[in-house]
Amino acid sequence: MEGVDAILQEYGSLAGKTDATSEARKNEIIAWLKYHTVDVKDDAKAFVNAKLDSIEGDVTTLRSRISDEDYKLLPLSFIAKHYFGKSAAWLSQRLNGTLVRGKTYTLNEEQKRILNEALQDISLRIGALHLD
Repeated sequence: MEGVDAILQEYGSLAGKTDATSEARKNEIIAWLKYHTVDVKDDAKAFVNAKLDSIEGDVTTLRSRISDEDYKLLPLSFIAKHYFGKSAAWLSQRLNGTLVRGKTYTLNEEQKRILNEALQDISLRIGALHLD
């Protein structure tokens, strides 16, 4: 089962990556899993369920840190466009853990770093504003 665990961990590390190489490898892993015993499939199901629970926890934590009032203050469209090169819907889906085409999307570690830097940058820019 150690080999199965390594393959599932590899699959987990590819989650959220959409480049051609990552997508091809994820498809290879899924095809590999289809041809194995029920035990392997049960392990894969348990792995996926644990990942989903983790994602749900991440979304809950993120939303608990941003109050509804603060969430309304966030310039999502500006942040999405200027810091991620994406749409406001894209960012909103990741902040809220929205189910899109059968997948739940959240921010990965790099995207969390970018969001934190964006919030700090916006904070500094707003703090520097004043009327003479």
